Amino acid sequence: MFGNFTTIEVADLPQTSRLIWESLPPQEKALADEREVNSREFMPLDWRRFQTEPKSFRSKFEYAPVGTMRVSRVVDTQGTQFTRRPPGIDTYCVALMAQGTSLVVRSGSNDLAVGNPETGLIFDGEPGTRFATSDSSIRFHLWVPGRRLRERLEVLLDGQKVSSFAFRPAFDQTRGPGATIRNMLDFLFVELGRSDSLLANEIATRTFEDNLALCLLLGLPHSHTERLQQQSAAAAPGNVRRAEEFMRANAGAPLTISEIAQAAGCSVRALQVAFQRFRGTTPMAALRRIRVEEARTEMLRAGRAESIARIAAGYGFSTPSRFAQLFRRTYGVYPSEALRTQHSGGVKLERS
Repeated sequence: MFGNFTTIEVADLPQTSRLIWESLPPQEKALADEREVNSREFMPLDWRRFQTEPKSFRSKFEYAPVGTMRVSRVVDTQGTQFTRRPPGIDTYCVALMAQGTSLVVRSGSNDLAVGNPETGLIFDGEPGTRFATSDSSIRFHLWVPGRRLRERLEVLLDGQKVSSFAFRPAFDQTRGPGATIRNMLDFLFVELGRSDSLLANEIATRTFEDNLALCLLLGLPHSHTERLQQQSAAAAPGNVRRAEEFMRANAGAPLTISEIAQAAGCSVRALQVAFQRFRGTTPMAALRRIRVEEARTEMLRAGRAESIARIAAGYGFSTPSRFAQLFRRTYGVYPSEALRTQHSGGVKLERS
């Protein structure tokens, strides 16, 4: 065990899945499904050579959990393959080759996709899916639960249900979104190799998971990409608009994020992801901005400096200094300066 990685070396290739299951730490094993872990059937590409030279087949696995995801690094001395057996697993696998080549044949299809140090692969865990690598290969895997991707996709599609979807199996890992995903995995392996990594923090891990899932959904072509592009070109999704309407109507009330999400008709997490995607901020930061806007409108209407503290308190700002700082960050001047500008007939304030 190095940092957060579990390492095993396999000399008997057909026993790989069983050895991986037995090597899982107890806390991981308690959360895993043994049938799913053992649903990969590992075999040599060259069975005749394996029978005559079994000791030449060696595989080294290093793997670690990242929240609900899992990453692994695999080194094979000889060509190997695995086939997903029933019941399969609700997971998508990103496979990036550092050395050698790979190929994947998806379940129910004769079409194959080839991976190498320039081309990455992504495929699901349907029974019958086959993945193979060449001699002297080094590869990196990212395993992402299908449920997590579907939840994120539904948020991006404003709550439209997604029962299933498929990625285009090959992508360029040297530039564009593919290079971003490769860099994120490189970062993961460096961080997970450290016992003092910030990724030991649950909040940091969850945020990284969300960002990685979004990169996959927004960067790699799949069966819902066209719908996503149409959604991106449109206004913000309904849950964001409903949340903003609710916040404006109740700007003076002590709102919680749970109350806002309920009014928007979605979960707290879905609301957070949607605001980050379409507004570049969090729901509570958006609420503070709305409160500053509403307070400014009332303050300028009242037109008296002595009303600033009262108005600020009415919109949830416990101290006038805090309100003044947020006001200046938003409009470039302090509230008192805004009043003087209004009285002197100055230019209209614009949000920064």
